[in-house]
Amino acid sequence: MFIEVVDAFRCPRPHELTWLVASADRLEDRDILAGELGCPVCGARYPIVDGVVDFRPAAARAPASGATAAPAPRDVPDRALRAAALLGLTEPGGLVVLAGAWGDAAHEVAALAEGVHVLAVNPLGVVSSGVGVSVVRAADTLPMRPESVRAVALDDAHAVPPFLETSVAALRPSGRLLVPAGAGIPAGIVERARDAHEWLGEKQDLTTLARAPRL
Repeated sequence: MFIEVVDAFRCPRPHELTWLVASADRLEDRDILAGELGCPVCGARYPIVDGVVDFRPAAARAPASGATAAPAPRDVPDRALRAAALLGLTEPGGLVVLAGAWGDAAHEVAALAEGVHVLAVNPLGVVSSGVGVSVVRAADTLPMRPESVRAVALDDAHAVPPFLETSVAALRPSGRLLVPAGAGIPAGIVERARDAHEWLGEKQDLTTLARAPRL
């Protein structure tokens, strides 16, 4: 878990917005490999194990040892190219969220998008933290502060409320959202493109509202 990404997180519990506090037991090249994040409002503690922070309720967390993950899909290189192109990652800087199956391509996207940090949320395969990538386990919401990320890609399992709603809230104005074609378009998003697999949206601000088609 890249230490500078901590500032973009929020406690997923329903209370006032506040910063989380990081406690690092083991650091390597500015990545927290072991430690925890703590919420000063509700007292919740979220462990960081092997560089992965777990925001799920304690009962839902997998054991630290003996856990297994599905193999990464074979289409990871194609998925990385598609994500980098559709999410507009040609400019450096910022944080990008790739959830579920998209998260399996986190390292490939980080290699394509120079200077962009990639947050893999609930990847299906084995994804390690480090080299431009951080990994998160989350329950039914995206634990990110408002307007803290530049782009989000969700697979079918994550394109449902409230995960979709919290993803929109986390996007910066004009940030891009890539979602399966069957998902509805949430409030605050303007659709920009669509094919048989996904639609691409953009978070509204004064500029996107001016460009939006009028009925």
